[in-house]
Amino acid sequence: MSADELQSALEALEAARDLADGDAEQRLDRIVEKVSKALDAGRQLDHGALARMDRTLDELTDETTGETADAIADAKAALITYREGVPGA
Repeated sequence: MSADELQSALEALEAARDLADGDAEQRLDRIVEKVSKALDAGRQLDHGALARMDRTLDELTDETTGETADAIADAKAALITYREGVPGA
Protein backbone atom coordinates (compact mmCIF):
# COMPACT_ATOMS: atom_id res chain seq x y z
CA MET A 1 0.00 0.00 0.00
CA SER A 2 1.39 3.36 -0.92
CA ALA A 3 0.35 6.94 -1.33
CA ASP A 4 1.22 6.60 -5.03
CA GLU A 5 -1.29 3.76 -5.44
CA LEU A 6 -3.94 5.75 -3.60
CA GLN A 7 -3.18 8.78 -5.78
CA SER A 8 -3.60 6.62 -8.90
CA ALA A 9 -6.93 5.38 -7.56
CA LEU A 10 -8.00 8.96 -6.89
CA GLU A 11 -7.14 9.99 -10.45
CA ALA A 12 -9.11 7.05 -11.86
CA LEU A 13 -12.08 7.91 -9.63
CA GLU A 14 -11.97 11.55 -10.73
CA ALA A 15 -11.92 10.49 -14.39
CA ALA A 16 -14.94 8.26 -13.82
CA ARG A 17 -16.78 11.02 -11.95
CA ASP A 18 -16.10 13.46 -14.79
CA LEU A 19 -17.77 11.07 -17.26
CA ALA A 20 -20.75 10.27 -15.05
CA ASP A 21 -23.88 12.29 -14.49
CA GLY A 22 -26.79 12.42 -12.08
CA ASP A 23 -26.77 9.98 -9.18
CA ALA A 24 -23.65 8.20 -10.43
CA GLU A 25 -21.71 11.46 -10.47
CA GLN A 26 -22.83 12.28 -6.92
CA ARG A 27 -21.93 8.85 -5.59
CA LEU A 28 -18.53 8.96 -7.25
CA ASP A 29 -17.96 12.45 -5.88
CA ARG A 30 -18.48 11.14 -2.33
CA ILE A 31 -15.86 8.44 -2.91
CA VAL A 32 -13.46 10.97 -4.46
CA GLU A 33 -13.89 13.17 -1.40
CA LYS A 34 -13.11 10.32 1.03
CA VAL A 35 -10.02 9.24 -0.89
CA SER A 36 -8.82 12.82 -1.27
CA LYS A 37 -9.21 13.49 2.46
CA ALA A 38 -7.24 10.34 3.29
CA LEU A 39 -4.44 11.41 0.96
CA ASP A 40 -4.38 14.95 2.33
CA ALA A 41 -4.21 13.62 5.90
CA GLY A 42 -1.51 11.10 5.03
CA ARG A 43 -3.59 8.20 6.26
CA GLN A 44 -4.66 4.94 4.70
CA LEU A 45 -8.18 3.74 4.09
CA ASP A 46 -9.26 0.67 6.05
CA HIS A 47 -10.71 -2.49 4.57
CA GLY A 48 -14.24 -1.59 5.65
CA ALA A 49 -14.18 1.74 3.83
CA LEU A 50 -12.62 0.13 0.78
CA ALA A 51 -15.25 -2.64 0.76
CA ARG A 52 -18.04 -0.05 0.82
CA MET A 53 -16.40 1.81 -2.07
CA ASP A 54 -16.01 -1.46 -3.95
CA ARG A 55 -19.72 -2.27 -3.57
CA THR A 56 -20.70 1.19 -4.73
CA LEU A 57 -18.46 0.90 -7.77
CA ASP A 58 -20.00 -2.51 -8.58
CA GLU A 59 -23.48 -0.98 -8.42
CA LEU A 60 -22.43 1.95 -10.59
CA THR A 61 -20.82 -0.33 -13.17
CA ASP A 62 -24.15 -2.16 -13.46
CA GLU A 63 -26.07 1.13 -13.76
CA THR A 64 -23.86 2.77 -16.39
CA THR A 65 -22.71 1.96 -19.90
CA GLY A 66 -19.91 2.61 -22.34
CA GLU A 67 -17.06 4.90 -21.47
CA THR A 68 -18.47 5.69 -18.03
CA ALA A 69 -18.74 2.03 -17.06
CA ASP A 70 -15.21 1.43 -18.35
CA ALA A 71 -13.86 4.34 -16.31
CA ILE A 72 -15.60 3.05 -13.19
CA ALA A 73 -14.11 -0.41 -13.78
CA ASP A 74 -10.66 1.19 -14.09
CA ALA A 75 -11.22 3.06 -10.83
CA LYS A 76 -12.27 -0.16 -9.11
CA ALA A 77 -9.13 -1.92 -10.38
CA ALA A 78 -6.98 0.91 -9.01
CA LEU A 79 -8.65 0.65 -5.60
CA ILE A 80 -8.14 -3.12 -5.59
CA THR A 81 -4.44 -2.62 -6.30
CA TYR A 82 -4.23 -0.20 -3.38
CA ARG A 83 -6.24 -2.49 -1.09
CA GLU A 84 -3.90 -5.44 -1.69
CA GLY A 85 -1.25 -3.60 0.31
CA VAL A 86 -3.48 -2.55 3.21
CA PRO A 87 -2.60 -4.54 6.34
CA GLY A 88 -5.21 -6.56 8.18
CA ALA A 89 -6.81 -8.46 5.33
